[in-house]
Amino acid sequence: MKIKFWQFLLPIILGGMVFYYFIYRDKGISLGFKNLLWIIYGSMIIVIWWIIEGLKLSMLARYVGENIKLLDSLKVIFTGFFLGGITVFSIGTFPGEYVSLLRLGVDVDKALWIVSVRGIMNSIIKGIVAIVIAIFLRNYGNSMFRNLLYSIFLTYGLGILLVYFIIFSKNIYAIKIRGLITKGLIYLEKRYMKLSSHIYRFRVALISQAGMSYVNSFYNWLLLFSIYILSCIILLSFPIFIVRSIGASIRLTDTIIAQAIFYITQSYMPTPGGSGIVELGYDYFLKNISGVSSAEFIMLLRLFTFYLPVLIGGFMSLSLVNRRRMA
Repeated sequence: MKIKFWQFLLPIILGGMVFYYFIYRDKGISLGFKNLLWIIYGSMIIVIWWIIEGLKLSMLARYVGENIKLLDSLKVIFTGFFLGGITVFSIGTFPGEYVSLLRLGVDVDKALWIVSVRGIMNSIIKGIVAIVIAIFLRNYGNSMFRNLLYSIFLTYGLGILLVYFIIFSKNIYAIKIRGLITKGLIYLEKRYMKLSSHIYRFRVALISQAGMSYVNSFYNWLLLFSIYILSCIILLSFPIFIVRSIGASIRLTDTIIAQAIFYITQSYMPTPGGSGIVELGYDYFLKNISGVSSAEFIMLLRLFTFYLPVLIGGFMSLSLVNRRRMA
């Protein structure tokens, strides 16, 4: 997996342009901390979040009989951060983690299983968060902007949960729905011959995924789900520390909702890691939802949650992606 220099440079340029826009627009912007203790607490929270992300991967590895040390697990996670942060729509995240696992000597099938479950769990958590966001936004008022976000995130959240229910559940209704979908796909295969091979592969993948048991024990599922929820809560609470550290006048609930929204949407943005778009999106959202924004808040938040992990990931990825596979 080759990493081109421009891929690393592009998110930095986009972020730099937006940060310059904030500085030029606001005139006299200051990144000085009014309460340094809060930023220290926030830095500790981010480190804890990184460690939990590493533990999540190590736990999945143990489920398939692989023993990955925490340091190696963190290298995999940061490689995912890095490659996701320098590719459009963050498409490099899971390929980066997959290749890193192979470099650690993990079997191909097991590495694919680990990456697949990580993707599934992340999507489920995002679906739950989207529903919670929708509920909060519904109570914020009746403006068109808020109602639009409410509709989008409620549809997204329910859609994600419905899709995974249909694919994986052994409930009788899920089985019936899968049966109807399979019949529909068979009809489409016969009706559209030019697309029949693609439809066939999708149908086979649907059937195989439905019969696959990712984690055998309910206790293991519950533990895994709890750790994913904890990781999400820690990440979404981090903006509170930034607001406290700079003394911004933004409501804390608004910062959490903003962080949750971009936690979900970042991977759907066309720039690497959402660079530029996310920063401007924070600014636009906070102004519409609470009537106030803070360039200092946005810049520090993105520094800790995106640019710093990408920078660290760039160094860590060198020890995995570019080395030979371990025996």
